[in-house]
Amino acid sequence: MTLALRPVREEDRARVVEISAQIWDGEDYVPDQFSAWIAESEGEVIGAEIGGRLIAFARRTWLCPGQAWLEGIRTDPAYRGRGAGKAITEYLIESARRAGALTIHLSTHVGNEASIHIIESFGFRRVASFVHLERTIPETAHFDDSADDIIEVSAQETAGFAARSRFLASAGRLFPRGWRFVPFDLDPLEAVARLGTRIGIRRAGTLTSLLCLRQPVGTTTPTVMNFGDGDPQDLERLLEYAHARYAGRHVEAMVPQTGEETVPLLRILLESGYETWENETPDVFSYQLDLR
Repeated sequence: MTLALRPVREEDRARVVEISAQIWDGEDYVPDQFSAWIAESEGEVIGAEIGGRLIAFARRTWLCPGQAWLEGIRTDPAYRGRGAGKAITEYLIESARRAGALTIHLSTHVGNEASIHIIESFGFRRVASFVHLERTIPETAHFDDSADDIIEVSAQETAGFAARSRFLASAGRLFPRGWRFVPFDLDPLEAVARLGTRIGIRRAGTLTSLLCLRQPVGTTTPTVMNFGDGDPQDLERLLEYAHARYAGRHVEAMVPQTGEETVPLLRILLESGYETWENETPDVFSYQLDLR
């Protein structure tokens, strides 16, 4: 039967959920985001079908003007090898080009070998590697605030600190937003604008350390630790404060790692009880395709 591409619609929800249930041991994020995907006017969700049956889908949206983002490339395991993922990827690349994209970005897990093979065949190149960490913070998490040295940091100062950080250099100048990675230098203030928590410690008038987190409002999705760098002892104190602030929450972090070089936050999180998926090695890769 012939493979055909078409827009995915709200009435496809049941089939999308059925496919997603076979991804990540049934813990795929797509079902929770599906309605928002369909409602967004700036992006598109494209599916592949055979004989009228939806077998694969993916989404294209925008990180910022000129910078497209691809995500959620999913294929029903029963239909793998039919070329659905490749056909959708090719379509979305051309669609992004027509819409004015200069660069297309995406991220993927190290174990997603089929997707990696497809995107690399289209010329996507790996630009950064990250270690995914997670931990559920105990309800009893406490912070000793007898020394009132932790401050809220403005977006402007956050952007300035991040711009000079070892963390951002190791991340290929990409600022993490969960599984999305934003080109920081295109608009530094926009890159840090959505952070709900920006806390730091200042010594002798100079910001020595900074930790940034974001808690999605009104959802059960994890708290995301977006950024952390600076003096290791100060970072440990900031982390203790953040744990008390988000007691009982599940926290996830993406920490860049290039070769043997590690940023201080990785060691601090590991010593604080955070766990990794791949034995403390990079397992999330950021790719990009330049269309210029």
